[in-house]
Amino acid sequence: MSPYHLVSMSYLIVIRFFFALKPMPLGVPKVPHQHFEDEDAVWLDLYNKLYEERLLFLAKPLEDEIGNQLVSMMVYLTLDDITREQFLFIHCTGGSIIPGIALYDTMQYIPPEIYTTVIGIAASMGSLILTGGRPGKRIAFPSATVMLHQPASTYTDGMSRICIQNDEDVTIIKEQIVDIYIERTSLQDKFVVWDELDRDHFMSAEETLEYGIVDLIMDKEMVPPWLEIKWGPKKQNNWNRITHEKFLNGNGAPPINGNTFSQ
Repeated sequence: MSPYHLVSMSYLIVIRFFFALKPMPLGVPKVPHQHFEDEDAVWLDLYNKLYEERLLFLAKPLEDEIGNQLVSMMVYLTLDDITREQFLFIHCTGGSIIPGIALYDTMQYIPPEIYTTVIGIAASMGSLILTGGRPGKRIAFPSATVMLHQPASTYTDGMSRICIQNDEDVTIIKEQIVDIYIERTSLQDKFVVWDELDRDHFMSAEETLEYGIVDLIMDKEMVPPWLEIKWGPKKQNNWNRITHEKFLNGNGAPPINGNTFSQ
């Protein structure tokens, strides 16, 4: 067999081998994880590792699936350790009313304190979830945007296609949302809140702080609170001190309904 034929056969073998390979999907990155009692580390996907550290993400429109996932994860983490705070990062352009109310209520009634942090945009139901964090622990990144918006006039549950089209039903839901903003922000006039919800009101981080939707704007001097889970209670006390000082210096929102920052 001539050298030409050998080279040709080699190329054919390589080509067949290449096409026989199944491409590896990129998927979610994996990170090593090791318990103290284990000798070898195992590989977990990135989000599972973050969930274990109580770091949760709302990074898509808030629909049934993501709403149920976050509710169930918060409940599970509470059962796992009732004393550890949970951190919800929000980059959400809106979503459905019912999953949003369900998530908000869950955040209010589980014992662990919930930090909420807007890292991109928190619009419509996303802004409501942002307000649902523990007063004093609601944070905006400097370039974040928040948008207030009235709830949509229809809701579909998929199978039965139940729709809320009645003006009275929509009014009841809007009243609930207005009451939440009055309770948890510096917007204390119901008519002002109704007016804000009747238009798409985009706010900068500074405006969001002024409205009392967040309590702090993150800056380079501050230790991010989600790092405290690695550094222990001494660093946590440092975070509480910084937030209290920022409030006293006028760089933070006032406490809501009698809640004060720890010193």
